[in-house]
Amino acid sequence: MSNPTAPEHGPAAGGFGPLTLDDLANRAEKAHAEHLEGYTASTVLHHLYMAEGFEDEELRAALDLLLRRLEIWRVQTREEWRQAYNAWAIPAGVDPVPADPTVVDGEVIATVDEPDGFPPDSDPFDPNA
Repeated sequence: MSNPTAPEHGPAAGGFGPLTLDDLANRAEKAHAEHLEGYTASTVLHHLYMAEGFEDEELRAALDLLLRRLEIWRVQTREEWRQAYNAWAIPAGVDPVPADPTVVDGEVIATVDEPDGFPPDSDPFDPNA
């Protein structure tokens, strides 16, 4: 989904020309790249938190604040990417991205209480769980 291209079969829906579709695809790609930058930033902050945060309460509080703000930013940029992608996908005749990231093909794959499909009290790395 990160590299939109026009389908090779059939004309684009909505009467959009190839230049318009290319422009929409470029906008979607740019929005996706910006969204992914949030994951890079959160990874760096998490490593810093794990390496330095246990001894320094002030640093841990600052990193917690940054991680919460970054999560809000990621939700916003995902929605901006989804809108940009769908602005291209629908006229290009490609399936759009659903609004809810936990839904794939109409089926719920995770909930807030069960990220990645694991209940909160289970250990996904424990083979006996």
